[in-house]
Amino acid sequence: MPSQSSSPSFSRSVGFPIPRHDRFPDGSVKASGFELDGKLHGHWEWFRLDGSLMRSGEFDLGHQVGLWRTWDRTGRLVKETSFDRSTPGTSPADPATR
Repeated sequence: MPSQSSSPSFSRSVGFPIPRHDRFPDGSVKASGFELDGKLHGHWEWFRLDGSLMRSGEFDLGHQVGLWRTWDRTGRLVKETSFDRSTPGTSPADPATR
């Protein structure tokens, strides 16, 4: 009698991240990161039309996780927001909102 496989089941995707670059109408980069199974995944960055970095952070299959940062046009950090990694998509643990 054949034995049954005891391989673990995964709740996460086992595909490969695909690079994605969204562009403004003029062709400059608006956002850059990766997709996994059609969802934002891994490190992402958003830019302004002038090319300055506006925001960056991590996604876990479409859910914001970890530390997210926002900068002004001069490159000065203006905000940091932390999202709980243990429960992706939960409300931010931002000290400014407490």
